[in-house]
Amino acid sequence: MRYTLSAAPLLLFLLATSVPADEPKPPGLIAFAARRWEGEYRSRDIPGGVETTPVVGSIYTVRADGTGLCKVVEPGRDANAPAFSPDGRWLYFQSNADGSYQIQRCRPDGSKPATVVAPPRFGPSCKSVYGLNMASNGRMVMTAYDGRTGRVALADADGANPRLIAPDAGYLYMACLSPDGRTIVCSGPAAGYRLQRIELDDPKPVVLTPDHPESFVPQFTPDGRTIVFFRRDGEIYRVERDGRNLQRLTTGAKHVEFRLSPQDHHGSSDAPHVSPDGRRIAYVAEADGAPEVHVMNLDGSQQRRLTLRKSPCARVRWSPDGAWIAFVSFVGKYPQLFILPAEGGEPRQLTNLDEAVYFLAWQPKP
Repeated sequence: MRYTLSAAPLLLFLLATSVPADEPKPPGLIAFAARRWEGEYRSRDIPGGVETTPVVGSIYTVRADGTGLCKVVEPGRDANAPAFSPDGRWLYFQSNADGSYQIQRCRPDGSKPATVVAPPRFGPSCKSVYGLNMASNGRMVMTAYDGRTGRVALADADGANPRLIAPDAGYLYMACLSPDGRTIVCSGPAAGYRLQRIELDDPKPVVLTPDHPESFVPQFTPDGRTIVFFRRDGEIYRVERDGRNLQRLTTGAKHVEFRLSPQDHHGSSDAPHVSPDGRRIAYVAEADGAPEVHVMNLDGSQQRRLTLRKSPCARVRWSPDGAWIAFVSFVGKYPQLFILPAEGGEPRQLTNLDEAVYFLAWQPKP
């Protein structure tokens, strides 16, 4: 492998933006991806993360109080999309350091690096593996991509028992696993980007949103009963696991594409995030001409804007205790990592890097 993982990462700096002694400290550790590039950054909106500008990506961790920033994955080519295991003991990410995207992991301090799932595990035609999502039992769902078509793929937390799910169903990706690890919900061109449910004991896709094409990035609530997603127009919806009671939660939210530079003409869509107790949703919606952080109840009530930055915000993530929300927002040339209280308050900037912070994950409670 051409990147390195340090077992004792260098402590880079102690931020002056750490939490004052008389204020409550947010819990835990946040992992995030940061990337840099030469010249103008341009991306293409193609599944698999194909870009027109070569980039170098790293994975960092920082304590949520703003201290202890560490680079735990050194750049090879591009490392991104960090995700913690349900017990918080492993940090997963996708990397193309060997020329094609694969799923790798290390300890949160960067030790014990290992490749978990490489493309050949899903057949000789598979070229990339990306889009990791984990269930509470540690099962992983991801996308196996052959250069033309994506297939939903499943494996255990250590990469054992890899298999394709409903391989004849057509191009499906954006998959998520129910908390019990028994049900997959996904989307893709195969059904006009309608959500589809796949039960692992009977892997025949069932369309959940027949009247709602262009539905993206589904996410289960913690009890596994409800699925939250958004549509092409940017509005957020919910639907029960069996397809009943589909409800539109927002009106006029507008579609938000998060771009890493003015030359990034496509960017990536920003998905909502359900709170750990399943009662609220954090999301990004346009307000006064800029994407800002909002929250609402799971039924769509009590919609409230939390930020007034007037600078694009994105990538909202709840803290494990549901008291804080992490997000990224531009500071000068690059987006940086922020947190703010979920009930509202002044955002706290946690990073000041000469890189673009763009994917993040909050470590679960041990």
